[in-house]
Amino acid sequence: MGPETFDRAHFAMMTGHDAELQAEIVAIFRVQAQLWSRLLIPDAPTVTWADAAHTAKGSAKGLGLWRLAEACDQAEQLGRAGAVEGAMVKAALSRVRHALEEALEALEAAPASVVAA
Repeated sequence: MGPETFDRAHFAMMTGHDAELQAEIVAIFRVQAQLWSRLLIPDAPTVTWADAAHTAKGSAKGLGLWRLAEACDQAEQLGRAGAVEGAMVKAALSRVRHALEEALEALEAAPASVVAA
């Protein structure tokens, strides 16, 4: 079994169970996700999508979006490795984009207060 899409308990802990802070962080994440989506494309320079994957990974870890963090880590490692095959890049970035969509859906589906019981 793979990592969780959204670990609410982790997010609650990282935000001190502050619902207002959580809402603000999720709003910022949504805005950033739009930017990352435009950068996480195979036609972009490698450094561009690798940096976007790195940034998204850090944000994902803070929110407890483990699948997204894992997909970003794999893409980032691929990009940092240098010359890579186009099909590998396309597959890795496709996984990141899918995980990002999944993360946004999970955040959307979360109750107004995402604090875990």
